[in-house]
Amino acid sequence: MSTLAVNTITAETGNTVSLASGKTLDASQGLSTPTGHVIQSVLWKISPIEKSTSGSWAVSSFPTLANTYEVENLNFTKKNSNSKVHITVSGHVDHSGTNGQPSVVALIEKNANETFIGAAYRHVRVQQDEPLTYAFCGEDAVAGTSKIYSLRCHCSGTSMRFGRSASGVNTSHVFTILIQEIAG
Repeated sequence: MSTLAVNTITAETGNTVSLASGKTLDASQGLSTPTGHVIQSVLWKISPIEKSTSGSWAVSSFPTLANTYEVENLNFTKKNSNSKVHITVSGHVDHSGTNGQPSVVALIEKNANETFIGAAYRHVRVQQDEPLTYAFCGEDAVAGTSKIYSLRCHCSGTSMRFGRSASGVNTSHVFTILIQEIAG
């Protein structure tokens, strides 16, 4: 095996530099990703779950780790400490014991400062096999590579069902979170 050290590779003609047929370029030891490009993308699928939501939730409340219920956590490792993470949350939630009550689904990064990513509020007037969509986007611009994202919920009703309905698991009630690390 031999090593070639160069500062610039350019095409002899045109604008394209190609590898020989059947060959690949291994950039596993590092790649400089241009600003704004996606470094990695993860699709987090929430397992069907019913969360008890005892207590009341006021529409003016701001979601925190202490005043919401944990649905599920995801450990996410960024490739670059100074990159940003863009997150899109979307899914169906079925409610129980709710009639004209406010509810919230939120995403918070579990760290010393409890970084709030985003939330969606609904004033629930339907329940039991009538799921509602919760959708929001957010950005995590906090440095560091080790992240723990926590999907949270609360409602003045008795429970919230993620990825399922009152009658049981229903695959059409999917709840997903798209996490994309963006070069900074």
